[in-house]
Amino acid sequence: MATVGDLLNTTHEYLPEREYWCNEHGFYTGKPCIWKLGTVKIIDPPCPVCEKERDGEIENQKEEAKKLRLRQKEEARINQFKKMNIGEKFWYETFYTFNPYTEELKRHFDTCVSFANDHQGRMLVMIGNHGNGKDHLAVSMLKKLGGYMYSVFEIELLLKRSYAGKISEWAVYQRLCNAPLLVINEIGRHKTGEWELNFLSHIVNKRYENIRPIIFVSNKHLKDDCKCEHCLENYIGNDITSRIIECGEIMTFTGDDYRYKKRELRSGRGKNE
Repeated sequence: MATVGDLLNTTHEYLPEREYWCNEHGFYTGKPCIWKLGTVKIIDPPCPVCEKERDGEIENQKEEAKKLRLRQKEEARINQFKKMNIGEKFWYETFYTFNPYTEELKRHFDTCVSFANDHQGRMLVMIGNHGNGKDHLAVSMLKKLGGYMYSVFEIELLLKRSYAGKISEWAVYQRLCNAPLLVINEIGRHKTGEWELNFLSHIVNKRYENIRPIIFVSNKHLKDDCKCEHCLENYIGNDITSRIIECGEIMTFTGDDYRYKKRELRSGRGKNE
């Protein structure tokens, strides 16, 4: 084994260029190197084509490893979205992809960004017409804060699973109470049973006590002087309505359905509107 002194005294020099044979690529030229490490050793130069191929293989391996890491990172991100119950349509939607094309949407956008940065345990109520970006903004806040997004119907399904013994009511309750953010979507799409409504009321109250934010999303409206079938109060009960009035921030979306606007733009109509 070479000593430190040997390595310090090592010298090398190149001999005149000569011709070599590679079984893969034929003749090539190169300069052999003489290494003097205790004994004299002549090292022939490698085939430059082989060296280039090896370098290419190493680069390809690095590139494949990089792609694998990116795929694994993306898979982990998607799996996290699935756990949060975010639909595939919104996997790639964020605040950055939202288009606040009206003054009203700009105000709502600013409100949601502010809420995501400093929610202070507040309630946010997003009500109004279809296709105005309520889900997009709700998902953007959810991705920022973490938690879950469930429709009222899905919460009822979770409770039905508890009846079948697949999960305990307490586990469902704890999940919905302790999530960093809870988004309850599609309120008013169907009439909620009294027991389920009472269950939701307890969740809202517990999150209120623990200063945990909650977002309600609905296509209904909220008006104290209106008692029509489209009033949100008909679907959430007096207890939740009281909490909303006390500490909720209400965002009303009044614009036309953006999906129709996009269809018009694709068909060539409305370009100058």
